[in-house]
Amino acid sequence: MPVHPFCEIRVIRTSTSGLRPFLLIGSTPVILANLWAEDLLHKSRLNTVESYLRDVAIAYEWALSRGAPLETKLERLAVFSSMELTSLAQCLCATKQGSNASQSTCARRLESIKSFIDFSFEHYVELNRLSLMEQIQADKNKSKNLRNLQKKMHRIAQQSEPPLPSTALNSDEQLILKSALDPDNPKNPFSTPELKVRNYCLFLVMIETLSRRGEAVLIELTDVDLGPSPTIRIKQPNDVNRERRRDGASLKTLGREIPISMSLATVLNEYISQYRGKFLKPKRPCTALFVSSRDGRRLSARTINTILRTVAANLGLKNFSTRIHPHGLRSTGTNVARKRFEKSGHPSINIKDSLAYLGGWSPNSGSVQRYSRQSISDRLGEIIRSSDSLKSQGEINENPFTDRVGV
Repeated sequence: MPVHPFCEIRVIRTSTSGLRPFLLIGSTPVILANLWAEDLLHKSRLNTVESYLRDVAIAYEWALSRGAPLETKLERLAVFSSMELTSLAQCLCATKQGSNASQSTCARRLESIKSFIDFSFEHYVELNRLSLMEQIQADKNKSKNLRNLQKKMHRIAQQSEPPLPSTALNSDEQLILKSALDPDNPKNPFSTPELKVRNYCLFLVMIETLSRRGEAVLIELTDVDLGPSPTIRIKQPNDVNRERRRDGASLKTLGREIPISMSLATVLNEYISQYRGKFLKPKRPCTALFVSSRDGRRLSARTINTILRTVAANLGLKNFSTRIHPHGLRSTGTNVARKRFEKSGHPSINIKDSLAYLGGWSPNSGSVQRYSRQSISDRLGEIIRSSDSLKSQGEINENPFTDRVGV
């Protein structure tokens, strides 16, 4: 492949609009892509725009490798050849190592490129002041490009393994995982007492607070109150949080202060007072609750995945077949909380609003129902089986056809 300038994404603080990502080629900003990213920032989060811009950078590098700058091609408002779209689709559906990207990655990259091509055509139609007939032809060319690219990417993506679901753990699986992470369990896969206690606390915090992995690693010591009414505060993201994370920790949340159980407060107090300090390095202060054993700095979001993979490998498929993943823990916590609220019978509690607050969702978000589907299913099962039991005891004697006229 010919040598070409390397595409780079930088997140830069501007004087008026805060942080925003820029695409550069050989230290030179790419005008069209950055105009598109700026437009996208008005309706999408910073993390999303940065991710989309990285996808578009793949298309720029593909074009440069062929000796044909992407913007030159788009400026002509022309139809890409079938060979060009096949080659582009192959690049978009591959990892950096050259293997097949996941189906979810391919789907996201397709959306990124579709948005960028749509913006580019509109930009050049307006810039070139095309006649009505020329605009109609440009729109046809754009639609053909998008339609053919989608077909080719979809065909390639089907060759990848489907994504593994991040399902909630049932009650038995929760007990198995909690037991495997228990610091006193001789089969705990981690090597030192401090690692065992830290990882156990991390698991309990994620279950009780419904925290995303990026939220968990951003918890500070000052966010933890272990007094008579213990709480953990998950702050609303700001630019300081964003600049602090170099590992892509998610920051899409509403700030909240979450009450935690006394049992979790006890374990956290032990971790903070006896074990957390063993991770710290001389002359390297760290304010994070969860600290890395490698460098004494804040634990990274990706390390949480590594921890869970280690536990899953130690469990073995015979005892545990559900995928263990941070997203699955968040769903598990949502189901646990919903069941607790329903069984409390407290007349003043609004279950949906309470779960939305705990999860950092907006009150009208459909995420509450999606994340707690298992508990809804369990509750329906309890009601149906209870009705069946009453019928078998003769306490309910009804015929489903007795209400029909003439019977």
